Amino acid sequence: MGIKVQTIIMGEVEVDEKAIITFPNGLPGFGGAKRWFFAGEDEDVIKWMICLDCGHICLPVTSPEVVDPAYSPHIPEENLKRLRLSSLDEGVLMVVLNLPRDKPWMGTANLLAPIIINPSLRLGEQVVLMDERYSVRTPLVSEEERAKIEQSIEAPKRQGGEE
Repeated sequence: MGIKVQTIIMGEVEVDEKAIITFPNGLPGFGGAKRWFFAGEDEDVIKWMICLDCGHICLPVTSPEVVDPAYSPHIPEENLKRLRLSSLDEGVLMVVLNLPRDKPWMGTANLLAPIIINPSLRLGEQVVLMDERYSVRTPLVSEEERAKIEQSIEAPKRQGGEE
């Protein structure tokens, strides 16, 4: 038997208790939001991390390798211990995305604060790294690609294709 939750992106859904990930310390900025689940198909690049405690909180997430194939954060031992992981390889790593509704190509990923999940114990934690290599606003698309997209959108407007 599942738990029913009203979400802003999917309406009412029933969540299998085995799919719930508990974040004992909450997430930074969402202290009371401790129970989450993931929505999306296995093959989806972007999934939704939805708060079971507050269905109006839905965060788009992805694997960090989608954004930066060389992503190799140093996760402090204390974080791994709290999640009961002997190494990061045992866990699942995700990053939160910021996807502007009107310009999704301007989206960014928070590589500075990855989410680590112990899938067997269904425990999670967001770790704020002390690593200058990463940013909370890493672009998903290069500046060059962003410019091309903007130009392709603006061209029809200049030609009178839009009111």
